[in-house]
Amino acid sequence: MDILEVSELNVAFPTRYGLVRASQNVNFSVKEGEICVLVGETGSGKTVIGQAILHLLPQNAKISGSILYAGEEILSISDQKFSRLRGHEISLVPQNPTDSLDPLMRCGQQIAEVLDICGTSREDQLSRTTSILSDLSFSDPELVAASYPHMLSGGMRQRLTTGIALAASPRLLIADEPTKGFDYTARKRTVDMFLDLERMGIDSILMITHDLVFAEMIADTAGVLYSGELVEFGPAADVFSSPLHPYTKGLVAALPKNGMTPMPGMSPGLARLPNGCYFHNRCATPCEENSVHPVMRKVCGRFVRCNRC
Repeated sequence: MDILEVSELNVAFPTRYGLVRASQNVNFSVKEGEICVLVGETGSGKTVIGQAILHLLPQNAKISGSILYAGEEILSISDQKFSRLRGHEISLVPQNPTDSLDPLMRCGQQIAEVLDICGTSREDQLSRTTSILSDLSFSDPELVAASYPHMLSGGMRQRLTTGIALAASPRLLIADEPTKGFDYTARKRTVDMFLDLERMGIDSILMITHDLVFAEMIADTAGVLYSGELVEFGPAADVFSSPLHPYTKGLVAALPKNGMTPMPGMSPGLARLPNGCYFHNRCATPCEENSVHPVMRKVCGRFVRCNRC
């Protein structure tokens, strides 16, 4: 069963330079018990999709399409109605934990605050907070609960924001760039943490990242974004081991284990997207004619946006 279904999602922002099309006709779904990862370069539209799901886009954003959560349309409902879902059934692990935490509040209090909103009794808040921190592999949860955010490392702050998101026992967790700036050890610990969330009752996750190594380690399904479009979507093992779209092939070839082969060129600006295939000028095997914009087609059990596939 799909817990999240995104259909024909379009997000654009009016600017002095014209309309910036940050997301175009995006279609994907997240099944219950599944980790779905969206990958792509900075500016490819990953975070915008997460913000659209959570009703966190600025007021000037022009949005169309459909987002179903547990079969209910949530894109068009009011923010007031959506507030019963955000933070309760759908939780966010934000991109920058340092900016997301209250520097004047002890770490345990920031988890207990969510528990209080969810109706947990004062007597149970302390034990529940300690339990959450312990589940997130803090060796001394009582000490962490009594600490302030600046006393924790970057990786510990990331785990703390995850604990805050988990306090409401959401059905769907959205994590935005959870390994940003992490070294290998911190990244591996983050992978272990997210893979272990099933034990805590959280098994439906939408992950947004530019970190292909992390995505490959954790994802059940993967979507690759380029210039606001999904160009490949399917089982993660297939997407990363035998990519079909030329852009996905370029990303995989640029990984250290594959020789770090650079991809030529740059992605086009979202305010001046070309006609036809957006990847045409960077493609190693471009189509002779570039007047027809490629659509997503089912190829080898996945969806690919390429006229040559």
